[in-house]
Amino acid sequence: MKTQKERLHERGLKSAWHAAIAAVGAYEYRHSKGWLAKTLAIGLIAFHIDAAFCDAIGKPTTLQRMLNGMIPLERKVERKFLTKKF
Repeated sequence: MKTQKERLHERGLKSAWHAAIAAVGAYEYRHSKGWLAKTLAIGLIAFHIDAAFCDAIGKPTTLQRMLNGMIPLERKVERKFLTKKF
């Protein structure tokens, strides 16, 4: 079981990793010429900045919250055919 200090350290490393990838996106945005490349770079920057902040504070990312709203993981499906006694 991880201690609180190990978890904070891991969250900090994940946040720094996402910030570094966002910096790569900024580099790509600055040096690319096509509109598609710039659009993809903006998406890369937005996604990884959001992930860096969410990792730092320990909450799910915006994309995870949106997907969980559309497709809840805790969805309970009744499976009568599995519980039926023959």
